[in-house]
Amino acid sequence: MTAARGAAAKWRTFTGLSPSLKALIGLSFVVALGSYMVTPFIGVLMVEAVGLDVRVAGVLVAVATFIQFGGSMLGGPVAGRLGLKRTMVLALALRTAGLLLLGLAVSVPWVAYPAVVLVAGGPALYLPANKAYIVTGVSDELRPLFLGVSSAALNAGMGLGPLLAALLIDVAPVWLLTCLAVLFALITLAHQLTLKPLAARPASAAGKGARGPAGGQGAAAGGQGAGGGARAALRQALRPVLFTALAFYLYFFFQSFMGLYAAGVSNIRVLGWVMLLNCALVVLLQPALADRIAKADYRRLLVGSFALMAAGTGVMALGHSAALLGGTALFTLGEIFLFLRCDLELVERVPGNPAFAFGVQRLTAGLGGMLAGLVGGFVFAHYQAAQRLDAFWVFVAVQCAAAGVVALVLGGGRSRKPAPDAAAPAAPAESAASAGPAAPAAPAAPAAPAAPDASSAVSTAEAAR
Repeated sequence: MTAARGAAAKWRTFTGLSPSLKALIGLSFVVALGSYMVTPFIGVLMVEAVGLDVRVAGVLVAVATFIQFGGSMLGGPVAGRLGLKRTMVLALALRTAGLLLLGLAVSVPWVAYPAVVLVAGGPALYLPANKAYIVTGVSDELRPLFLGVSSAALNAGMGLGPLLAALLIDVAPVWLLTCLAVLFALITLAHQLTLKPLAARPASAAGKGARGPAGGQGAAAGGQGAGGGARAALRQALRPVLFTALAFYLYFFFQSFMGLYAAGVSNIRVLGWVMLLNCALVVLLQPALADRIAKADYRRLLVGSFALMAAGTGVMALGHSAALLGGTALFTLGEIFLFLRCDLELVERVPGNPAFAFGVQRLTAGLGGMLAGLVGGFVFAHYQAAQRLDAFWVFVAVQCAAAGVVALVLGGGRSRKPAPDAAAPAAPAESAASAGPAAPAAPAAPAAPAAPDASSAVSTAEAAR
């Protein structure tokens, strides 16, 4: 009964959101659905449709990954100049153009290079603005819930996209990519028509003088006023940055090479089910476990997460479809714990605006993903030539285990401190229009670390992803 009442209360809270926020959460699902009809298949597309060598494809995927994630550092400044809504619209327009060029690359291979840059550049701008729009649109107390809901929407799209693409695998790539470009053109129009700029927030409240007034158009601009403080805090966040980079480095072996591996040892269609399982587990478990993840001992959580990822990739080395699915389940459990807690630890130490914090998170993800593409491309080609593709996942499993050892040694540090109960009521007072800089009410007072619920305020799932 308690759980049912809690779920009903959360639903009432969701229905009370502004139309713009509800529309953005729904559109997040469609964006992820369209994106992940292409993203997991990029390596296969580059090798089999465009005709690139697997090593060249690996380097191209690495560069694209760095642009997609590392380029998010530009998200804050761009959002500060254009506003969150305009930034999202621009990002979607870039991805639409990239998909059109990617279809052309099947006939004109050199076009693949600018196409991949555009396809990757869109999310670099879109995702930080998307998360910052949600963070600034709800109170401190509600951010964990609605970032979890947004993450669930993104992950649902990420799970269904590869499955749908796998069912359409026999469709000509040009036709599929052109249809996706049309879909993204419609998504771009929907953002333009449904989203509203966020109202300006009075300078009093959670900013506490550390930042000037900020609105939806200034989610990143506020961070400029506190730039020195953000950089100083970032120096205190080196451990979360390290483990975020490690987490994404290992994750991108899974995302970037699972398609090529499945095509080599199983059936490419199994990739759709693998990605669906991966994202379904995130959707179902991450919101439910968010509070426990926030409260868990940091070192133990890191070590346990890397151990699960090592076990998962070890199982994947068996090669058959059941092993790929079972290994994915184990790997995803580690991912669920690791990504969310790394984000929480990072954002807690970086005051200022959420667009900057998410940009830092995406930059570290980009570095990890780029290294995974570079290393993975050559390692995969080596084992492919030796006809021992199973050894590729053994190689990844050993690295996951090594990351666990690093976490055991370096995973200590300051623990997350629960806030006094009295702080909780203060957060909702700063309401829906609170701009990005208000998000980390942390510098203001005890209200910022407000219980693990509020300290998980600026988390992503995926987020990343």
